[in-house]
Amino acid sequence: MKNVVKVQLAGRSYTLNSTETPDYTIRLSRELNKRLDMIMSQSESLSSLDAALLCAMDCLDELTKATRNVENIRSQIKDYVDDASQARLAAEESNKENRILRAKVDELQSELKKRTTVIRYDNEKVENARDMLSREINAAINSPLSRPTVQQINADPDKK
Repeated sequence: MKNVVKVQLAGRSYTLNSTETPDYTIRLSRELNKRLDMIMSQSESLSSLDAALLCAMDCLDELTKATRNVENIRSQIKDYVDDASQARLAAEESNKENRILRAKVDELQSELKKRTTVIRYDNEKVENARDMLSREINAAINSPLSRPTVQQINADPDKK
């Protein structure tokens, strides 16, 4: 939708057709008038045309620099997206490796449990080999030692 807006630029009246809102067009005309006034105040010998051309150069300079900045930002964003993509792939690979290693750990723990479980046939009790050895070691440590008597030490096994 086209909007018809009347504005004053450098003391002259203009009727503009714009697809922008009238408020936006009026704000632009005010900013342009400020810039023209600033340029003309710096040199009294400048004509309105000279001021307009210098203002156009300033605006073109700003546009060029802004465009360059936008291109730099786009390039940085692209680099960030590429880095994020590589990080995502590395994370997925690490997660896959982690799942494989967890499965291997589970498998090894199951195997260890099988290898350390002892079935005692005397009472058909299932117990952990570590617990069984620990109990036997504790029993051996806590049982009194039988010391040989002097007769046993001096006894000659060949004499009878």
